[in-house]
Amino acid sequence: MEKLEEMVVLFRRVWLRRNEFVFEKKLSCPKYLVKGSLESLFEFKATQSLTKQGVKRNNNNARIAMRWERPENGWVKVNWDAALNLKERRMGAGIIVRDEKGEALVAMCDQKTNVDSPVIAECFALRMAVELCGELNIHKAVFEGDARTIIEAVQSVKEENSVFGSLIDDIKFLFQNRLDWKIQFAYRERNIVAHTLAKSAIDLLEKTIWIEEVPDFAVRSLDSDKSCIT
Repeated sequence: MEKLEEMVVLFRRVWLRRNEFVFEKKLSCPKYLVKGSLESLFEFKATQSLTKQGVKRNNNNARIAMRWERPENGWVKVNWDAALNLKERRMGAGIIVRDEKGEALVAMCDQKTNVDSPVIAECFALRMAVELCGELNIHKAVFEGDARTIIEAVQSVKEENSVFGSLIDDIKFLFQNRLDWKIQFAYRERNIVAHTLAKSAIDLLEKTIWIEEVPDFAVRSLDSDKSCIT
């Protein structure tokens, strides 16, 4: 079924390339056909996943009350998210590491240019989070984000053949020797602090790291999460 989907998208790309040549006298390079087709398919699946989440959100009032959940004692939770300015092709990544009391251990805002895909932005943000924890030698970490498609790709034992495969492979490699690292999906309502950091990161000039604190613009979100810990 997956191969059939790829073929359908590829044939559509060939048809669009033909029309572009006939009507606009433009002829794109053939080597980008397969790459563009796989990228379109991956983006479509990611969008469908987000759409389904949105439908569930509208049909489930309990989502409104969702808040961040603390990790088990002795563990930390690493929330990550990405924001994207398509016009400027610039992404922001937000990362927050917290203990079981909800206290901030590390927060980070980072940026990357020449990014024009939400899926790629999420991949970069996750890789930044994993690299940060690796550099800090953090153990017993639960990585949590709201990019279901990316998380499922990292969890899968299958080889990732999409145009984002190299990023997924990088992340999988970093997880390989970390048996006390986990990754899991959470709805946006449980990822607010990371989302807040990511949105603000776009406008920052450089990567910024806070130790045992968060920037002023994320204090309210952090306090809100802490108030819900039971």
